[in-house]
Amino acid sequence: MPQAAKLNSQRYSQGLTLVSKQWLGLLSLGFIVTLSLLAFVSLAGWSGESAATYLWKDPWFWQVIRFSLWQAGLSALLSVLLALPISRALALDPKLPARRAFLRWCLLCFVMPSLILITGLVALLGRSGVLTPWLSDGWRLYGLNGILLAHIFLNLPFAIRVLTLQWQSIPSAAWKLSAQLGFSGWQRFYLVEWPVLRGVLPAVIGFIFLLCFNSFAVVLALGGGPAASTLEVAIFQSLKYDFNPSEALFLAWTQLLLAGSIYVMLSRFGRFQWLAPAQSGQSDWIPQQSLSMTLLGRIGYVMAWLYLTLPIMVLLPLAKQANWQLLLNTGLLSILSRSLFLAVSASLLSLVFALSILSVWAALRHSRWHMWVSSIALYPLVVPTMVLSVGLYILMMPYLDWYRWGWVAIVLMNAVVVLPFVFKQLHPRVASYQQQYGRLQADLNQDRFTCWRHIYLPYLKPVLLQVMAMSFVLALGDMSIFAIFGNDDWRTLPWLIYTLAGSYRLAEAALVSLLLLVFAYLGLRWLERSA
Repeated sequence: MPQAAKLNSQRYSQGLTLVSKQWLGLLSLGFIVTLSLLAFVSLAGWSGESAATYLWKDPWFWQVIRFSLWQAGLSALLSVLLALPISRALALDPKLPARRAFLRWCLLCFVMPSLILITGLVALLGRSGVLTPWLSDGWRLYGLNGILLAHIFLNLPFAIRVLTLQWQSIPSAAWKLSAQLGFSGWQRFYLVEWPVLRGVLPAVIGFIFLLCFNSFAVVLALGGGPAASTLEVAIFQSLKYDFNPSEALFLAWTQLLLAGSIYVMLSRFGRFQWLAPAQSGQSDWIPQQSLSMTLLGRIGYVMAWLYLTLPIMVLLPLAKQANWQLLLNTGLLSILSRSLFLAVSASLLSLVFALSILSVWAALRHSRWHMWVSSIALYPLVVPTMVLSVGLYILMMPYLDWYRWGWVAIVLMNAVVVLPFVFKQLHPRVASYQQQYGRLQADLNQDRFTCWRHIYLPYLKPVLLQVMAMSFVLALGDMSIFAIFGNDDWRTLPWLIYTLAGSYRLAEAALVSLLLLVFAYLGLRWLERSA
């Protein structure tokens, strides 16, 4: 046997031995696979319900698909087009004030619970909004207008952070060479800047498109009727309002096929970085910008500040009018503690899933099986949350009292949904650890507990704090999973905001939104400090 083949065989056998010791990782993988299989078994109709295939002939079904694709495409294109001049100014204009604060605010806006923004938009542009008297008589927030405003608010910051990091990655030598060669502004953009952008623009547009296609809370609150409904909202209404499981199954299958196809296309576009800490400085040398480009960037920067802060600032005077006694009577303190408990539990469980699965990945990193491990951890990116939730809900409905055990499903589903993000953030750090210390750890022959406590976890600590903070904020703002498994008797903060706004208690909804925003901000401050 050749020496290389023999070495690979030894590594493979060692990997299998290590895998056999990773019982927690194997349990995590088994749990995720089992959860998925149960959901798909239900979607296949084995739960006693068959999919309502008659919807193929219903014009409403095709209207929902058309609107889902149309609003997602518009949101993605507008978000990226608006982000281009702003991100260029952030990277290349050294006189812009508060750049670091703006990039931090962009991060908070991107992960901000949707109900906070929705409350702000209603207070700002609703029927009795602050700015509504200055708009035309035909202005209407509910429908495509409101959905686009909300989606751009949530995704423009993401596009700005990605593109700013791309522009900042251009080396000073490239700028100096373009100046020495006497490039005009358009030549410099085409030959220096565009090559850096074109590789990431399709991925950013595709990612935002997927987020908007799977949007739930925004469309549910601002859709305004059946004409502005998406597949996510249609699934929810079929199951919770009409209680038509067969129709929900058919819609879930449709969304799975469409979202899965979109993700497959998106995965071919490449990767991008957006979670890097906000940088306050630029390259060592920046070219002189034309007056028109400088003005365009600064105007866009000021407008972005206004657009991203007004829907939040309008909540402050509105919250002062809130009836505290009414909120206390609704059980605000218990709702707050419940929301924090669910979010912390989901983020911790997702971290356990990711670390244990990465242990299996590390043991198999020299074999082809490590790709399967990564695929299992990342698959929730392909399957929409509503699809998994509906499948599990329908399958277990005859056997479980979801009114009593729904909170367990909320924690488990949020942990699974956040898992791909946690896994992708931890993966490079774990790979670096294995490359630097894996062989030393094997030579020392210490027990796993000692290695994890004194070497492994301290090495991962900065990234662990980042993913804990981000997963906490994402789980705290969950709306779609709670919409399936929750109920009005044990609400969370996002659902309380939704019910208050729906009953025209906008001042109380504003106060609860600010409370939710405070906890999201504290979580992200933890992320920035630990970066």
